[in-house]
Amino acid sequence: DGRTAEDLAGAEQHEQVTNLLSRLKKDTYRGIFIQQLRLSQNSQARIKLKLFGNSCTGKTTLVESLKCGLLRSFFRRRRPRLSSTNSTRYPPSPLSAKPTVSVSISNLYPGCENVSVRSRSMMFEPSLTKGVLQAFVSPTHNLHFATDDQSTKAIEIQHANVNGVGDFNVWEFSGNPAYYCCYDYFAANDSTAIHMVLFSLEEPYEMQLNQVTFWLNTLKSLLPAEEPLAFGGKLKSPLQVILVATHADIVNCPRSFGGEFEYDKDLTLLREIKSRFGNDMQISDRLFVLDAGASGSKDMKLLRNYLLELRNCILSACLPMTFLCEKIISTLPSWRKQNGPNQFMSWQQFVCDVQDQINPLVSEEDLREVAQQLHSLGEINILQSETIQDVVLLDPRWLCTNVLGKLLSNENQKALHHYRGRYTIDDILRLVSEKDVEELLQILEAMDICARDLTNGSMVDIPALIKVDGLHRSWTDEDDEMMVYGGVRFVPVEHHTPYPCGTFHKVQVNLCRWIHQQNSEGELDVRLWTNGSKISNKGTEVLVLLVNHGQGVEVQVRGSETEKIRCFMFLDSICSVIDNLMASTLPGILTVKHYLSPQQLREHSELVMVYQPRDFFRAQAQKETSLTNTIGGYKESFSSILCFGCLDVYSQGNLGMDIPVSELNLLARRKLSRLLDPPDPMGKDWCLLATNLGLDDLVAKLNAQNGTLKEGKLSTSPTGAVLTEWAASPENSVGLLMSKLRGLGRRDAADFLLKASAVFKVNLDTNGHETYISSCNGGTSYNSISSVVSR
Repeated sequence: DGRTAEDLAGAEQHEQVTNLLSRLKKDTYRGIFIQQLRLSQNSQARIKLKLFGNSCTGKTTLVESLKCGLLRSFFRRRRPRLSSTNSTRYPPSPLSAKPTVSVSISNLYPGCENVSVRSRSMMFEPSLTKGVLQAFVSPTHNLHFATDDQSTKAIEIQHANVNGVGDFNVWEFSGNPAYYCCYDYFAANDSTAIHMVLFSLEEPYEMQLNQVTFWLNTLKSLLPAEEPLAFGGKLKSPLQVILVATHADIVNCPRSFGGEFEYDKDLTLLREIKSRFGNDMQISDRLFVLDAGASGSKDMKLLRNYLLELRNCILSACLPMTFLCEKIISTLPSWRKQNGPNQFMSWQQFVCDVQDQINPLVSEEDLREVAQQLHSLGEINILQSETIQDVVLLDPRWLCTNVLGKLLSNENQKALHHYRGRYTIDDILRLVSEKDVEELLQILEAMDICARDLTNGSMVDIPALIKVDGLHRSWTDEDDEMMVYGGVRFVPVEHHTPYPCGTFHKVQVNLCRWIHQQNSEGELDVRLWTNGSKISNKGTEVLVLLVNHGQGVEVQVRGSETEKIRCFMFLDSICSVIDNLMASTLPGILTVKHYLSPQQLREHSELVMVYQPRDFFRAQAQKETSLTNTIGGYKESFSSILCFGCLDVYSQGNLGMDIPVSELNLLARRKLSRLLDPPDPMGKDWCLLATNLGLDDLVAKLNAQNGTLKEGKLSTSPTGAVLTEWAASPENSVGLLMSKLRGLGRRDAADFLLKASAVFKVNLDTNGHETYISSCNGGTSYNSISSVVSR
């Protein structure tokens, strides 16, 4: 009938199609749109360079030195170094103050003389604790040291040209622990970035090693395990890491004949770090020892050369820029200006804006690739919620420096309740100077930085800003004859180091949110302080504490003798909150629960016995139902330790050896893959394990699909495949797997399971307590960032 496609679309009221066809009428426009989708001849302009390290390690100075050219470095005046006696810039090392040691500990456990026991409880394992806890006195326990105007606020972002190397988008992460609670969204979210970890040679070697371990463990904890597991448990895209030792001039490091600094412990440190993190990261083979302020030195030249090599290698694997990507980069400044005080945009809105204002032919799938490239360039930042990557931050500098740098600074203006971390909306408005503070607070809530008090809408809890310390460290003295006690401690299975990324601040945020959700009748009360929280509900009390210099999160519960089930419900709910937080925020860190002595909690002992999973497994293997408290010299029953002596709950649960293998954590399977995938000279690897498990057909299948192990053609983990197949039968338990591993002669793998497996699991479906199920739904109701932005 002579009607065009545009006429037909209009008649059927398909406005989107009509508009699209209208824009494509002119051949010129249509040609431009098509051309924008093609690859240009231009390679990616830059990648990110991220710097981590404790305060005063020279991150800012190093960035400025790397930017200096030959002439500028010659005329550049070195910034005078402040005296180490200046506590403002250089806070005293925790090692300078020797902790007091209990005589009883020295007698009971020789070798523990260096362990601080001023904290209320600790884990007794001399082989692990000798000198370790003291070396790990981390910045998390020096939260509120003063900083000067030169210190980095939150995350400083800048476009920088490294002389002789090329352009970088530099992200400098502050060493001030007050900012750690926001790092999990930015530290390890880009596989094309270079991650540089700095430490000072002024510290003792143990402190150097543990500071590097802390930052690398932070990065590792943010990387989720991918299914199916890769061979050896390796990550498909490991992070690129460079280790830099600074202040070589201050400690008078010797120089080689070539003129560069030499450090006698560099190979030792590198070997130790690679053994711990080599599976997760591509760590430089060289430790760069330098004076961060000497921009023209031989050491700085070596670092620049390595950066150039690494940058070229990364860019060679990146796709060339598309014309569309270049067009979006030129359009971003106007979009940032239009968005005004709020630089967040939902992914759906970002797609619509690109299609409406730049190119109507681009699909969402194509735009994801372009957005990922913009993310790698540092032009935008893609934030991930618990579901998908669905939020676009148009200006990362706005959030990381202007907002978080002001909000979380220890030097911000005081408010009425600021010592307890409670602020009014007006206080927040003064701190960040943003007009749309309501929408900003919703974003910060979704990032687990703050929690809105639902009972008082004008109040906001920001745990990272709490300055009150020393409150409620232990239970008050009361008549405890009719009280029951119990508790657990969450600890990382590997790398004895403080929890990363301001984890405890996030724990406090999620506890506050959970309390607000459950507190419809106003019966729950929560109190926060620097390293602890106290929750009260109808005579039942919970303490949540950061212990052992940040290496453990402890949950203690006490209540009436007649309320044992209620106490267990309360403990299980709080543990669910923490479990869900760990799984979503720190997907790469494997944690396990240790159990506290209920008798010593009741006695308010300064030292509390901590029962580890292996204690329960060994006792269960010997058909015992109690554990020996080596401090108190008495035995405590499983039921009293695990569930406040409530036999109804205890009878409905499974002990560790009876828990099905299907319940084994993915990170635990990944560790087993690392141990069992590589060929063993005696044949004691995955292949023999599969045979012992009765999976001979699976061995043949894996070898037929992927080639022989000797040829190194297995791309996926055979151990992971074996465990998945074997776990399909519910009668196959963790205890049976341990016995098979010991029979195979792989005690290392069996011992790992002894450390990493769950001790007790209650089957709620068969328990029959509907009220229990509803009360124990402790999973935090995370705000989806995309839903916040869309609102």
